[in-house]
Amino acid sequence: MSACLIKQALAVFTYTDLVDTPRRLTLQIGSSQFGTVNTVSFNVRGESLTNNTPIVGNPSDSAWTQPTSPANGILFRVTSQIPTSLANTLQTVKFTVDSPLGLSCQNGSGCGSTIIPFNTISWVAYQRDSSGLDMNDGVFAGGTTQTLLDLSTENAGLKIENTLVFYYANDIIYPAGQYTGRVIYTASLP
Repeated sequence: MSACLIKQALAVFTYTDLVDTPRRLTLQIGSSQFGTVNTVSFNVRGESLTNNTPIVGNPSDSAWTQPTSPANGILFRVTSQIPTSLANTLQTVKFTVDSPLGLSCQNGSGCGSTIIPFNTISWVAYQRDSSGLDMNDGVFAGGTTQTLLDLSTENAGLKIENTLVFYYANDIIYPAGQYTGRVIYTASLP
């Protein structure tokens, strides 16, 4: 006969409201994978060069964690948590983008030193809420610190979630080649 002794496990769970915890702000553009840089490609083919019809962007496969509606969209999400001790004080959430350098021709692709300005790329925001606490349609300004959202709220938390579809204006003919550029988004609780 064998005996088995079972040790008793003790645990104490403490639940607290966000009374003394710091404010939290989360920004997600595209993939939820940490460190992933998502891409959007615009394929301008011969038949599209002279018709001035905007070209819809194609997000990279890692640009979303689930299919978006509409198709070719990228998830945009900002969430904030504010301690309950600050719940009735005015909190400001600011969201900016830097797009200073434009889309540069890649060496060896045939377009020389041509740079396509970022103000040729725009977006349409879907799933907007009637409250106005959402991303709006827009165009990259082609500079630093373009303010996209500047919201003030007395709520203890905020969640903004939209699907963005990007477009290339296609209104100027640039030399054929491959161009790349990068924009940087920033969210802050000033």
